[in-house]
Amino acid sequence: SSGINAEWPLRPGFYETFDPDPYYAHKMFKLASDGGHKDATMISAEQSLHGIHNQTGDCPSALKYIKKLSDQSNYVTRLMREAVKSYQDGKYDDAFLEYLILAESGIEMAQYNLGWLCQQFPFEITHQIPECTREYYSKSAGNGYGPSQAFLANHLWKKGDYYESARWYAKAADNKVDEGLFGLGYFAKEGIAVGVVTVNKTSIYFGPDQNITLTKELWSDCFHLGGEEAVVGCGVPLLWFTLTSISLSTLLTTLLPAVSVLAVLALVVSRCTNS
Repeated sequence: SSGINAEWPLRPGFYETFDPDPYYAHKMFKLASDGGHKDATMISAEQSLHGIHNQTGDCPSALKYIKKLSDQSNYVTRLMREAVKSYQDGKYDDAFLEYLILAESGIEMAQYNLGWLCQQFPFEITHQIPECTREYYSKSAGNGYGPSQAFLANHLWKKGDYYESARWYAKAADNKVDEGLFGLGYFAKEGIAVGVVTVNKTSIYFGPDQNITLTKELWSDCFHLGGEEAVVGCGVPLLWFTLTSISLSTLLTTLLPAVSVLAVLALVVSRCTNS
């Protein structure tokens, strides 16, 4: 009979007439994936994860294909919405399982949300994962999600690992997370020596001495990120630190005359408007 034989690719002994070439097969699967073939994308992800022939696995490439598969399908988007709804409805166990599926698929935001969920509702969630918060914040941070990088930096700082903490603060700062710049500013303010740290492609030295200039620069950059958290979190400490670091002579020669001018101006306006 004519037509397509669905069993044709699986006929026993068919491939025995060819020499296997896993590298060429992987190349063809990649091309099919680029053309939008979902099964080819999944196979490429599996091959990248486990390695081809005698090669070791390539996790970054596997994650790239998983994300590509997510873009090709609305499954991830739908599951993310369901997880958010479960959380809003107070169904933390359901939200946990839904975020867990997404997190293990390599979705950075889901990894962050899962870590936060474990941190905030440890007693409401019956499905427990050892050190869930640290594990999934770390995964999300490693995949480049800024808020998770800031959390990991705070976690390392509390443990006294200032060297690694500073580097995660720097990564968060690269992602324009205000807490990253604030944390680095605090290192400079307290004179916590962690050596050279690269921030936004600029190498900055953090030595054992207090660096007021660097603190102001970092907190000012944080303030100018905008947003309520940046303005309050960095703007208020910056203002206070600036005022407390001004010498008495500078205070007398700059601020007091300005205050006096404002006082006179206010007095003139008050009297003239009332007359």
